[in-house]
Amino acid sequence: MIKGIAAAVLSASCYATLVIFGKIGMGLGLTSVHMLTLRFIFGTIILLGFLLIFNRSALRPTKSLVLKSAFVGLFFYLGQSLMFFRSIEYIPASTASLILYFYPLAVLLLSVLFLREKFRSSSLVSVLLILGGCCLVFYDAFLRSFSTTGITYAAIAMVLFSAYLIVTQYILKTENSTSVTFYVMLFTALGYTVLNGGTGFSGLTGQQFALGVALGVIPSALAMGFLYAALKTIGAAYTSIFSSVEPVITLILAGVFLGEEIVSFQIFGVVLLMAGIIIPNMRMTR
Repeated sequence: MIKGIAAAVLSASCYATLVIFGKIGMGLGLTSVHMLTLRFIFGTIILLGFLLIFNRSALRPTKSLVLKSAFVGLFFYLGQSLMFFRSIEYIPASTASLILYFYPLAVLLLSVLFLREKFRSSSLVSVLLILGGCCLVFYDAFLRSFSTTGITYAAIAMVLFSAYLIVTQYILKTENSTSVTFYVMLFTALGYTVLNGGTGFSGLTGQQFALGVALGVIPSALAMGFLYAALKTIGAAYTSIFSSVEPVITLILAGVFLGEEIVSFQIFGVVLLMAGIIIPNMRMTR
């Protein structure tokens, strides 16, 4: 259990950098689709190089592995990441993030309904505390005007991400997590290359290239690898709960690297969010 929890927290820490890199990329003149294309292409190349050196057996495709990975990569992963980036074109990132962080509740319900996992009251308490904490961390979401289009995109992203975790947990019962990580990333990269009308390498500045590499390594290859390890070990419901440290880490990174102010509401939100993760689930760490 400890290894699964650690993997979920490490995955969330890596994913937390995505918004930071996204804001930096926009400042460098990159569009959302261009950044996502670079993210998955570089992630695929880097992971391919790593596996060629250390674990070539993970690259051996089977028909089942390829079909499952193509489905997850082209429908769920590409869909949810694109919908989230589309949403922040219409609504603030805080509003989109708040909507996205309803996914632990959705995953809990889906796990009970479709994976026949036992319903635990401690999990519900944990999810409710996490949602309350997220509302305070992203408090400014309630101070902004709302766009129906943006909210719709964010809601679709939340539903797709929740379903993605459930489907991936099911797939990992019969497939190697490292192999799934690589092939899901590969098919997502292919999908974004089509959407972008090419790889987008032409005309990249040194800073844009470096950002693409960073996106490929941290919130892609590392994040997905740790996420799949957590899903295989502790399942989607608990992975979504322990991954909820992500907004806390994002808040800290935004304060350090982007100079964003952290207010008292957000500090209270962090305390509530961490209580929701730790207190109801202390038995798992024993």
